[in-house]
Amino acid sequence: MGSHIVNKKLMHTFYVPRTQIYDDSATVVGSEHHHLRNVLRLKLGETIRIIDGEGSVISATISKIDTELTFTKTEKLEYHDRTTPSITLFQGIPKHDKMELILQKTTELGVTQIVPIITERSLQKPSKSRLERWHRIMLSATKQCGRAWIPELNEIQTLQGCLDAIHTYDCAVIFWEIESERHIQSVLRKHPEVKTIALIVGPEGGFTDDEVKDIIEKGCIPVKIGSTILRTETAAIAGMAMTVYEYKL
Repeated sequence: MGSHIVNKKLMHTFYVPRTQIYDDSATVVGSEHHHLRNVLRLKLGETIRIIDGEGSVISATISKIDTELTFTKTEKLEYHDRTTPSITLFQGIPKHDKMELILQKTTELGVTQIVPIITERSLQKPSKSRLERWHRIMLSATKQCGRAWIPELNEIQTLQGCLDAIHTYDCAVIFWEIESERHIQSVLRKHPEVKTIALIVGPEGGFTDDEVKDIIEKGCIPVKIGSTILRTETAAIAGMAMTVYEYKL
């Protein structure tokens, strides 16, 4: 991945879709414009950081602020490749506040993709408005932590639907509280050159015995994270952090 823009932490970051980015300029619209104009009250000539969520990072100067949009002049453009390996988190859906914490923190840690899954012990199925909120949480976390790529948030899937795709991953592990021997660290170190990793985490209450059996039969490796039983949000965040550490992402 390319180097980060110097002093990016001193700049406010805004998301601008590629359709609003041109050769030497970009326009900030919608809620991002509102935040720039009415909340932060930025002025002409100030420098901001713009991301398109697909690897482009722009250092831009505010050239005009209208009621509905902000115009900027591009000073520097960088492109950041995705990191390897890519990490997909298959997350059994917990209560809303816990899912939001998982989305926020795994985004900060560098997750590539999150797939919410319905399991036997899932307590709820999110509404369309809840999914939109989840997208906003991930976008905010992406901006806050300086990432160039917004993680992909998949549509909600059934566990069986996810298992049908597991074979496409170079390495897939399930965090299972009953596993007593294989630690995630030792398993990942046996797969040093992988390009894709799947982390599978159960909801509150965990997976049922039948679900775990099905997951393992599909080729997932059961692992432990530590010596204690972790809550679903702790397992997702800790497992993600350990994976990032092992691959020096």
